[in-house]
Amino acid sequence: MSGQNAPYGPGPADGQGGAAPFRGPHDYSSQPAAAAGPVAGAPAAATGGYAAPPLGAGPVPGHGGYGPPPGYAPPPGGAYAYGPPPGGAPGYAPAPAPRLASDQPGSVDVVGPRVGQYIIDALLTVVPLIVLMVLAMVLTAVDYTGVLAVVGAILWFFAWVVALGAGFVVYAWWPTTHGGQTPGMKFLGLRIIREEDGGEPTLGQNVIRWLLFIVDGIAAGLVGLIIMVTSEKRQRLGDMAAHTLVVRA
Repeated sequence: MSGQNAPYGPGPADGQGGAAPFRGPHDYSSQPAAAAGPVAGAPAAATGGYAAPPLGAGPVPGHGGYGPPPGYAPPPGGAYAYGPPPGGAPGYAPAPAPRLASDQPGSVDVVGPRVGQYIIDALLTVVPLIVLMVLAMVLTAVDYTGVLAVVGAILWFFAWVVALGAGFVVYAWWPTTHGGQTPGMKFLGLRIIREEDGGEPTLGQNVIRWLLFIVDGIAAGLVGLIIMVTSEKRQRLGDMAAHTLVVRA
């Protein structure tokens, strides 16, 4: 068929007196490779300067959607995880919390005032015991074989009961009902707090602190003093067991 009779009008000559074959309105097979668009997986130089978009910026050629290509696995903790890697980076360590000065509220560096508080509270506990024991000894000395001797023996036993009750009141009941302060702590500006949240200790915690004076009070409190001085948070054994701290009020 000649170019004049082609159904779509005249076409270019094929060099043999006929029209070149028609390839349709959307046939681009005759275009050069650079005009056909990017080729998946081909380097930029082979595609006319085209480079694949970064991950997450759009569809990935050959993948059929957004995201990383098949076989991609992010590093442990995520590709954009911040902070040191698991286990810590060499030389990395969190900065320690600043320690309060001993005269600031909340400071645990109150060993000196605690010694004074211990003496005041111990006197409140021991004075009733001493008074009753002296009275029992006098009665026994006056009539060590008669009725007064029996009364003296009763007073001797009662003195220890009174001392036990006084210890409970001073070291357990009083701080529970008076904002975490024993009478000696109130006088010297100290306070007992819970170690985990800084709140007021419960009666159970104060009872534990009181009972462990059996250990902390050995050698007139010397054992408790040594434990306080050598512990990081200036806690005696009773504080460690009850999870409490004594701080500046």
